[in-house]
Amino acid sequence: MTHSRMLLFYLMLAGLILLGILIEGFLIGTSLFAGTIWGRTTHSALGLLLLLLTLLLPLAALLARLPGKMTIWSAVLFVLTLLQVALAGFTRSVPFLAALHPSNAMLLFGLNVILIIQGWQMRGKKRPETEQAQTANALPDDGGARNRVPLEINLGTGGYLLYTLISVGVLTLFLLNRNDVVNAVKTLNPGFSQREIDGSVYSIQVIVVGAHIFFGTCTACLAFLIRTGKNWVRIASSVVAGLVVLEICYEWLSPTDVPAILAPNQRIYAVFVQILMILMILSCVALQWLPRRATSSPLISGVFPDLL
Repeated sequence: MTHSRMLLFYLMLAGLILLGILIEGFLIGTSLFAGTIWGRTTHSALGLLLLLLTLLLPLAALLARLPGKMTIWSAVLFVLTLLQVALAGFTRSVPFLAALHPSNAMLLFGLNVILIIQGWQMRGKKRPETEQAQTANALPDDGGARNRVPLEINLGTGGYLLYTLISVGVLTLFLLNRNDVVNAVKTLNPGFSQREIDGSVYSIQVIVVGAHIFFGTCTACLAFLIRTGKNWVRIASSVVAGLVVLEICYEWLSPTDVPAILAPNQRIYAVFVQILMILMILSCVALQWLPRRATSSPLISGVFPDLL
């Protein structure tokens, strides 16, 4: 019953995304051909909502125990949606890259239709019986016993990988907006020579790139290390999550980092994505600690026997 309900939720979510893509086309059409201001504004706001919905789609696929390929393609849909939002921000800096915005929208539409068709075809099919997962550890240290990894750990793995992809996207956005960093440095230091400005920009880029590479590598490694069920991995991931939150807060305060270097109408996108990143990594950490506590909670094990 849980499987069928989660599959229905997955299909409803995918259907909402498909409807949203169609509405997005209409909204931007009203702006281009009817000259409406509200069309472009609503188009941007709905894009952020679709980004959130596509983030939930691979998680719904995991909950519905869909085949691995469908889960992966659901995650790809989220990545394409994230790319779609990012492309809209390149209108001034890299206009030819921003021109891929409508082409990417067609990819989103096609992939979403395929996922809906595949999900619909799975209706009525019984989920194969699997062993009840032990929730005391992610992978029990029993000399290689083949027990299913708890759902919480699978969600955590997916969350860490998605965070890594988003971090790569934010870093790409920062590097492509180098001219905005230069302008920010000039504004803060009007007496700097061109050589000093170039040196400052280079230092800023080294720090930002280094931070994103470090945290991206950490989260990518944690995505697989959490499957060992070791306590030191849980502790390390908690520390990394705390550092990530501090790093994002620093970005908010820095006048030479994303989102400060972006145009005012683009900052909302950057802030939204960064808040999404904070919620995602904190959720991943919480999910790692959940399996141990779930075994001692009769309420959780009684209400959600198929999920634990």
